Amino acid sequence: MTQFEKDVIDRLARIEEKLTRDYHTIHGNGKPGIIEKVENITSRVDRLEARQKEQSKQTGLIAGIIGFIINAAIALYAAIKHHGG
Repeated sequence: MTQFEKDVIDRLARIEEKLTRDYHTIHGNGKPGIIEKVENITSRVDRLEARQKEQSKQTGLIAGIIGFIINAAIALYAAIKHHGG
């Protein structure tokens, strides 16, 4: 075997080793890999966005109720003042 062939085989072995490490980093090796971590983060963000959207709806509903109560109180005050004055 020539020195060139030995060098090529050595380089290929190092490349294979690096690819194996990278594969385990991406897919996990007994613990979550990058793909699983990204999926978990995406899931959490989706849940947070849904929760925030629901809270915005509730806030809008509460603001509408408060506005209605204030308008009703003003109208009641004006009606009382108009009849009493």
